[in-house]
Amino acid sequence: MQEAEAIGAAVERNGVTFVTATVSHDRGTAQVVRLENRLDGPVWPPRLGDETAPAWTDGTWEARVEPDQSLGVGYATPAPPREDGGPLAVVSVTRADGAGEADPEEVLASLDDWSPPSDTLDR
Repeated sequence: MQEAEAIGAAVERNGVTFVTATVSHDRGTAQVVRLENRLDGPVWPPRLGDETAPAWTDGTWEARVEPDQSLGVGYATPAPPREDGGPLAVVSVTRADGAGEADPEEVLASLDDWSPPSDTLDR
């Protein structure tokens, strides 16, 4: 069984290498996938204004990937593309904790009380 897959490509333009990848896994539960740059240079992750995109920390990408989901990843680096393999590697795959999943009892407690419409009771 494959743990996770990151299919990546690198294109160099004007001394900058642009890396794009698609990340997915074949497990039945959500997984936290961590990717690492394999190119010999610093990572320039995407930025949202003055902030680095949330999935990026110290040149590595980490995100929760749901079953049957693919996520896109991209970054730039001044390092040239590698001749001997992909620009990034999957360094860890772990089962995601329950964060983001609702507790069934909390869901039931949040529902409004229900009763059938009164015209149904008259039948």
